[in-house]
Amino acid sequence: MNASDAAKVLLTTCSDCKEEEKILFVTDAKSFEVARVMWDAASGFNKKTLVMMEEREMHGEEPSELVAAAMNEADVIFGVTAFSLFHSEARRKAVSKGARFVNMVDYNLNMMKKGGLYCNFDEIGKICTDVSRKLIGKKKCKITTEAGTRFECSIEGIEPTPQYGRSVIAGSSSSPPDIECATCAVEGTGEGIIVVDGSIPHPQLGLITENIVLTVKKGLIVNIEGGKQAKTLEKILHNFKDPNVYNLGEIGIGLNPMCELNGSMLEDEGCSETLHFGAGDNRGFGGKTASKYHLDIIIKNPSLEVDGEKVLIEGKVTSC
Repeated sequence: MNASDAAKVLLTTCSDCKEEEKILFVTDAKSFEVARVMWDAASGFNKKTLVMMEEREMHGEEPSELVAAAMNEADVIFGVTAFSLFHSEARRKAVSKGARFVNMVDYNLNMMKKGGLYCNFDEIGKICTDVSRKLIGKKKCKITTEAGTRFECSIEGIEPTPQYGRSVIAGSSSSPPDIECATCAVEGTGEGIIVVDGSIPHPQLGLITENIVLTVKKGLIVNIEGGKQAKTLEKILHNFKDPNVYNLGEIGIGLNPMCELNGSMLEDEGCSETLHFGAGDNRGFGGKTASKYHLDIIIKNPSLEVDGEKVLIEGKVTSC
């Protein structure tokens, strides 16, 4: 496979772009190489536009005003950026007007040549729907791992958020190759220990080489223990200068078997047999916590129960 093959998947399967639509590619210097591949693959779309902005400092940070204005006028938006626009107000406003948003955060040419983008989106989508059904109407969530994670929270009143890696309906957003089903810990209810052994997709972290132990009380990360990477995480969160970044909200179940943990956000989040917690803004998953930032924290081989019903056993989805 080559990168142009993946670009065609993104322009068709993942977004259903039409010739008459206004297509917008938002990028920055770090991601421009990937954006150029997308631009070239979209040669048949005459209403396409590419805009480059200064790189943001963290996921969820707002784009420039000019970029936000362009997003507000587009039919389809590809966010080909180093840091995700998914949790930005600009993205929320654009999709509220009917735009389709495709998040291509932290992409590189290698992940366009192999991996999760070449999965069977339809078949994995069915599994995603089945997992979503298991979460509907549930109240209590329990997550454990052999590595030592012991975490419980309430998910009462939270509607599950299946993410199929496709934005083919007006007002929808996706992050291919991330295929997952997410729920959200109700504010103030999360309690326990999370042993991070997978990945934290941030330029200063990536794949975890020495376990990081997070202590969560009343829904907030109150202690971070471990080695060098733990200290780096502690510094990153502290430097945001936003107490809401310690909120532990999103709980996402990765479902794409063709993804592999490699430090790239959308491969790591979607990787099957993993689960990720999202720290910071959780409004996209049914929560109420607003923040400029969102940081994903990925663990391997989780077991998950909701109201005593097993949804995952050591990372594997239970049969329906």
